[in-house]
Amino acid sequence: MADPRTVSPEAAEFLVIMIEETRLPEGWDVSGFWLDAAQGLAQFMADNKAHIRLDDAAMLTGIGCMLVEMAKREREASAEAGRILRSEGGVQ
Repeated sequence: MADPRTVSPEAAEFLVIMIEETRLPEGWDVSGFWLDAAQGLAQFMADNKAHIRLDDAAMLTGIGCMLVEMAKREREASAEAGRILRSEGGVQ
């Protein structure tokens, strides 16, 4: 799994594009499996940029945007599950 402290600067640039494309709320922190996948994809794109055609790079960036969105939803789902388990969700 990719670590945000170990991706290359080029991969970090791809991640920024992916995160900006998903229009995350201000200060949103994404984490978990999906973010690791997005980081891995960004690192792959950075490492292989000389071999990836522009249309393929656009498709891979779109996939990365979906991965970041899933990270966002994973976090939201965890918060909602916590509310339900603490009986804050009104579900009996």
